[in-house]
Amino acid sequence: MVKVKEKIVEDTKKTIKNTKKKILDTHKKINALEYDAHWYRRVFHAFGASFLVYYLLPNEAWINTLKFWVPPIIVIFSIAIEILRIKGFVSSDHFFGLRMYEQKRVGSYVFFAVAILLLLRFFPQPIAIPCILCACLGDPLIGEIRFRRGMKYVYVLGFLICMGFFLIAWYKADPILILTVGIVGGLGAIIGETKKFWWLDDDFMIQMVPALLVGIIWIVLPYLGYGDPGSSLDIINSVVWQW
Repeated sequence: MVKVKEKIVEDTKKTIKNTKKKILDTHKKINALEYDAHWYRRVFHAFGASFLVYYLLPNEAWINTLKFWVPPIIVIFSIAIEILRIKGFVSSDHFFGLRMYEQKRVGSYVFFAVAILLLLRFFPQPIAIPCILCACLGDPLIGEIRFRRGMKYVYVLGFLICMGFFLIAWYKADPILILTVGIVGGLGAIIGETKKFWWLDDDFMIQMVPALLVGIIWIVLPYLGYGDPGSSLDIINSVVWQW
């Protein structure tokens, strides 16, 4: 009887040990998958910077037609796919890197694409380009700082990173104007990134908040004696202004 009890205890210990090992292995796999998704989102963000090739395409009639129609078609297609996913016609399992809270909500990539389309269509290049870079490069860098260093460094470093994009884009402007736009743009981007809404993704906010703030500066510049702000900046003519 004693031997039977000892055997039961021994078998129970082995079962518990094996269960702990399986749980640990499963935890490692989950962490590895999350790590892969983490880098997938970072790369996806960075890839968005390739849309800036839009401004480098030659000014030919057929290319201008493509420039006018292709971006909205891409956005409409993304929205259509997202509607099918939310309605359950397309499984969310096909969308690698989708966060848990996006299962029943519009995915961040749609907000990302809509913001880029708005910038390409309705904002001058010195505003559109740094705002797009804030989302494509600034956002993943800010996320990596938050992931590795915590919130303590996010605000200052994130502000400096995004401010840098505006300083570069406006480098030919008046020094005071460069600094003003850099500060306003950097603050707008970091506010857009850190202010979270369930119904409005930060991938949209990090682009549109600084765009609107710097857009106000752009509008009032002629009234402050600066003249046409585009005349003092290195601007490539965009098809937006030809349609």
